[in-house]
Amino acid sequence: IVGIGFLTSCGNDFDDLSKEKSINGTWNLKNVQGGMTFRSFDYPRGDVKWTFNLTDSTLTVQKKIGNDNAFMLDNGSYDFNIEQNGETQFLFVDGYYRMEILSVDNNLMINDGNEDGFTAKFIR
Repeated sequence: IVGIGFLTSCGNDFDDLSKEKSINGTWNLKNVQGGMTFRSFDYPRGDVKWTFNLTDSTLTVQKKIGNDNAFMLDNGSYDFNIEQNGETQFLFVDGYYRMEILSVDNNLMINDGNEDGFTAKFIR
């Protein structure tokens, strides 16, 4: 019985760790920075939300502000997929927008893929 308890609790810890490293779930845009003249924009929690659903490969965008940078997709639902190229992961939204995923943990960092482009930081 004790062994079963250890196995069950270890399994839950692993599941929690997997969730932390997954893009699945809701992310709030925190900051966008970059560009030729390097600009930085901070966003209040809840102004821009991206919700990734890995089950049906959809991204739902909810925003309360206008489109002032590359990461401001319009409100709505989009198909997405993630492709691996060596050690680099790319996020494709609606088969059109291509972004490089820099990290996924407690923060989601995405680069718009342009040489002098922007990097967005999302938090859970």
